[in-house]
Amino acid sequence: MRRVLLWLGLAAVVTVGLLLLRAELMTVDLDEAEGSFTDVVVAAQVTQEDDPAAVREEMTRGLVSTCRLLVNADVVAESFRTVADGVFAFRLRPGLDEFERRELRGCLSDTRVQHLLVDVRHLETVTPAAGAGSRDG
Repeated sequence: MRRVLLWLGLAAVVTVGLLLLRAELMTVDLDEAEGSFTDVVVAAQVTQEDDPAAVREEMTRGLVSTCRLLVNADVVAESFRTVADGVFAFRLRPGLDEFERRELRGCLSDTRVQHLLVDVRHLETVTPAAGAGSRDG
């Protein structure tokens, strides 16, 4: 009888431990508030001898298009713009949670597109309450 109780106690401890570990390691999908958006600014550099601005923009747009699929967000129409030479800004909707922002930053910084290096300079999610005075694109 003692052995059965010992095994049951051990099984309960292991089960609780596994559930706590699972909860700690799981990626949590948090819903962002309706109307939220994420503003992103990236600096792109093409590592080839000839670097026409149009090629750099086209390559950056392609990378953004690929990475936004990973976080299940859309680039807001007409929000992709050139801020400075090699610096681009765009807005994603809906807003991204912390995990999705990390996923997007990693994807954009990855060298998926040959000869394209991207540095994420700004990545911020704005909720309607926090962004009451922000522009909306």
